[in-house]
Amino acid sequence: MNITEFLYKDIKIYSIFLAISASLEFIFETIFPISYLPLSIPNKLFLEYIGTAGLYMEYVAMSIVAIALSYKIKSLLPLGIILFISPVFTFIPNYSLSFLWMSIQVAIIVIGIVALFESLFRSNMLSLLLTPTLAMIILSLYAGYMINFEHLTFDFSFTYLFLFSIIGFMAYTVLWGKIVSKRSIASYIAGIPAAFIFLPLYFIVSTNRFMEMIMDMTLPAIFGIIFNNPFHVELFILLLSLALYLIITIAIKGNTYAGLGYFLIMSTVFLGLTGFHLIMYMITPVIGFALLNLKESKGIKILELRKKSVQR
Repeated sequence: MNITEFLYKDIKIYSIFLAISASLEFIFETIFPISYLPLSIPNKLFLEYIGTAGLYMEYVAMSIVAIALSYKIKSLLPLGIILFISPVFTFIPNYSLSFLWMSIQVAIIVIGIVALFESLFRSNMLSLLLTPTLAMIILSLYAGYMINFEHLTFDFSFTYLFLFSIIGFMAYTVLWGKIVSKRSIASYIAGIPAAFIFLPLYFIVSTNRFMEMIMDMTLPAIFGIIFNNPFHVELFILLLSLALYLIITIAIKGNTYAGLGYFLIMSTVFLGLTGFHLIMYMITPVIGFALLNLKESKGIKILELRKKSVQR
């Protein structure tokens, strides 16, 4: 038994650890800075420390999960190893300007794209609904490459791409498992509170032009997304609400890996649009997509369909 198989047997435990750490980082480093409540939060600095601790915990969990998933998706092994040893790079003087750092970024982008397609091809036909999400991740990697190497901004409407990704993920959530059952109906209802995390912000922004201008600057600073049109702010907030709803819904429906996977994608996929500042932000969306396709549902696998077409 090799180490990847050994780790894969406990993938559920590592995924829970990853979910907890990613949630801490998202809540205390993402939600708090754009809090729309005019409240004086006690011990706010301590809560920010919790968010920072969540980021470090997420790095450890992400490294382990990537190596564990390489038992099924071989391309993830080098990504997991690079992520695990990445703190060593900081000991290299001016490492961010070195040829080694540039080479590592290119390697991550290339291997990451290979891992994305490997994950898709090893899943079943239902996962074809996730191709807009696949395109969103690839284009974000390309945008990061353009900023870091060509020093050019990739001018593209990522808000609409996020919309198409949400539509595909919504169809995937509904069609995964039983469409109508006691559990599925319960999941559709239980996911509603998650949507209200961002909905109050939407109502404030939609009725207050000043807040809309503030959020036009704040949301890109936190999520990394670039708005080609300032009026896309409202749409983006609605999509965040819908994404959180679908994440909770599919998790309760029985596919917790898909819920975790899309959560990782949603929270990090746009962070490369202004240049990659952490290796983890390059790798996280790729691992998220692998988790999104991890739990199989009924249906023919894409690879099996390809084999049948070749045999004919």
